[in-house]
Amino acid sequence: MKRILLGVLLFIIGGVLPVHASFDKAMQDYTEGNFPEAYRSFDALAAIGDYSSAFNIGVMYFRGEYVQRDPVEAWAWMQLAASESGSQEMVATADKIFAKLPPEAQATAQLRFEALLQTHGKEKVLDDLNPVMLSDEECDIDRTPVHKDQPRYPREELRRGRFGRVVVDYLVMPSGHVRDVTVAESTAPSFAKAAGKSALSYRYEPVALTEPTSGIKTAITFSINGRVSNKNRLVAELNEWKEKAEGGDAVAQYVYAYRLGVFRSFRKHMKGVDLEYQTANKWYLEAAQRGMPHAQFEIGRNMVMGRGCKADVENGLKWISAAAVAGVPAAQNYLATSTGAMPEVARREHAIRWLKNASLNGHYFSGLLLAWELVSGPERASAEELTLAKELVAAEPEDYFDQVRILETRAAVAAAEADFKTAQRLQKQAIESAERLDWDLRDVHHRQDAYLRSEKWSGPYYYDIGLEPAMEQASVN
Repeated sequence: MKRILLGVLLFIIGGVLPVHASFDKAMQDYTEGNFPEAYRSFDALAAIGDYSSAFNIGVMYFRGEYVQRDPVEAWAWMQLAASESGSQEMVATADKIFAKLPPEAQATAQLRFEALLQTHGKEKVLDDLNPVMLSDEECDIDRTPVHKDQPRYPREELRRGRFGRVVVDYLVMPSGHVRDVTVAESTAPSFAKAAGKSALSYRYEPVALTEPTSGIKTAITFSINGRVSNKNRLVAELNEWKEKAEGGDAVAQYVYAYRLGVFRSFRKHMKGVDLEYQTANKWYLEAAQRGMPHAQFEIGRNMVMGRGCKADVENGLKWISAAAVAGVPAAQNYLATSTGAMPEVARREHAIRWLKNASLNGHYFSGLLLAWELVSGPERASAEELTLAKELVAAEPEDYFDQVRILETRAAVAAAEADFKTAQRLQKQAIESAERLDWDLRDVHHRQDAYLRSEKWSGPYYYDIGLEPAMEQASVN
């Protein structure tokens, strides 16, 4: 039976393009005996309509791998995969298992199969994963920038007359300043450094929120002739990618959508160009359905946040989870930091699992977050956790420019080792950096108070963001 089932799995995936890479990763975990990770991956992929993964869930129930052995549940998942994919091999395997069930178990299995059709059937999945598109005016979720310092043109690049462009990604705090500035792409390291430092000065209109606004992208151009003179170049670039996208190239569909989002920061210079979120969403969706994990992350995040579409957290997270399974660090980071009302113990376990995946993929920011989680729990960090946290904070920042978070994380690691003098020194540097940037960060002082009392810090990084309404309003004013 084992040889037959795996043969079906490997045969089916050959014809399934949308989640090929993701499925391969899940199968690798399965064949290596990492059943918890494999099950979670198959579950995430089945939620976006991958019926090879749905069949594999049935296999795991049939064998009792990670889940308790349950032939009824096994048949229901296998039958779902067989009926929705049309695979005769799957049908034959499911029929063999069904024939061995007692009559009462067959009735129960049939009911379970019908329930799965209601949640994982092809029509239901397609309906759920297609966002309800809205114009920018209908969703109106953009934060309004009120100040942006222009970056200094790198001298060497200026001397050579080089054009440069950088895309920075960051979140905006309720009070209006930015955090976690990351360079997503750049034409040269010197341009990236100049743009990253400049982005730290950005200010937005304060809003009465209790959490940061994430996923803000801004394009910064470096041109001797000025930004406006580059309009023709930007439009030509967009049109080139659009032509490839219309030809069915999934990579081009993703890049075109991504460029539309990035160039929104040039809207006043690109009048007549459709830069609406919903336009980008249409292409992200095309690419996501064709199996582009990065596009799956972008359309999922836009669905969660209601950018260019009706907000849909549940189904947006399905796309993001699929991207995370495929190994997209930004998606793994998002899942780690977007845990809602999850109980603290479960939240930390969930966050650490995804942050480890992202940091192993070379994502510096996730490594920093992982170090924080390892040392800021209610219990004393183990020797192994401390060693890993120290390695993570010792790494050189790669395209990441929030020095305050870096210093605070290093201070938290030092405090977890009971080295409070070092923690106090690093925290003082973080406070000074925040003051130079004119950031309103009560958290940095709370943590310094703890270190002065020779106490390690326990709790979330954005500790003081959920203020009482009166205090929040005072801060906004």
